[in-house]
Amino acid sequence: MTLKQLEYFLAIAEAGHITAAAKNLNISQPPLSLQLKALEDEFGVQLFERDKRNLTITHEGLILQERAKAIINLVNETVRDLQNLGAEARGTIHIGTIPSVCNTLLPEKIKLFNESHPHVDFQIFEGNSNHIMDLLEDGTVDIGIIREPFNTSLYHAILIRDETSDEDESDYFAAVGLPSFFEGIEGDAISLEELKGKPLIIHRRYNDVIMNACRQRGFSPNIICQNSEISSSVSWAEAGIGVAIVSYQGTLQTLGGQPQESKMVLKKIVQPTISTKSFLVWNTDKHIANIIKQFTQLFE
Repeated sequence: MTLKQLEYFLAIAEAGHITAAAKNLNISQPPLSLQLKALEDEFGVQLFERDKRNLTITHEGLILQERAKAIINLVNETVRDLQNLGAEARGTIHIGTIPSVCNTLLPEKIKLFNESHPHVDFQIFEGNSNHIMDLLEDGTVDIGIIREPFNTSLYHAILIRDETSDEDESDYFAAVGLPSFFEGIEGDAISLEELKGKPLIIHRRYNDVIMNACRQRGFSPNIICQNSEISSSVSWAEAGIGVAIVSYQGTLQTLGGQPQESKMVLKKIVQPTISTKSFLVWNTDKHIANIIKQFTQLFE
């Protein structure tokens, strides 16, 4: 098995056809077919099921595809690391991040890093935590900034702290809805018990967090909808369907940072305060280049 054979195999897996893969690789079809057969003979397994038109990757092929990507990425990163030894580091760091950290803490870290690594540039991808985890999985980004909860066994994780306030970079939960849902509740805060019986709209990632918090206060929440976007929760609340339990900063961004200009009422949930912390993460099963490791050290 050679790296070239693995590259050929990945090209075939992506194209799903020998002819198309050969065209993409700018080589003729017969040598490519021979290299595929040589791999199958060496492993003693069938990597693709063949019909007259296409190739369908087998279970064994899927395993090799995952490992081949990791091997080639590791080789490429090793080459870059070795080339950067004793020289000015160069390259691109791909970062996926939730918007709240992208707009606050991240620019400060990038500016600091850029002062000592002027030839390193950045590609930033913004989205919610689920989207960032998808980008980490498919290799679009090297590192991600997400909010808990997440499967801690899948990632190396560094808790993000706001050094200016010596606090975790946390986002508190809030209740948002039409004024009629908050009659008799004064101020900008609300207790969890005051949401008892109200129709609640939540993000499904936070279902366990909210359920556990309510049960600890002696009641089960009346959850009428779960979804995957803060904007959806806010839209439903704005339509008068119920009260959305959402992240405080996320809601401010959805409302354009001006909740007072909206007909919605936004109240921080206290007693107890429910918050989620932010983490810098990268996949446990993927090697990250030395220059990326140096960047992550700014968060330790």
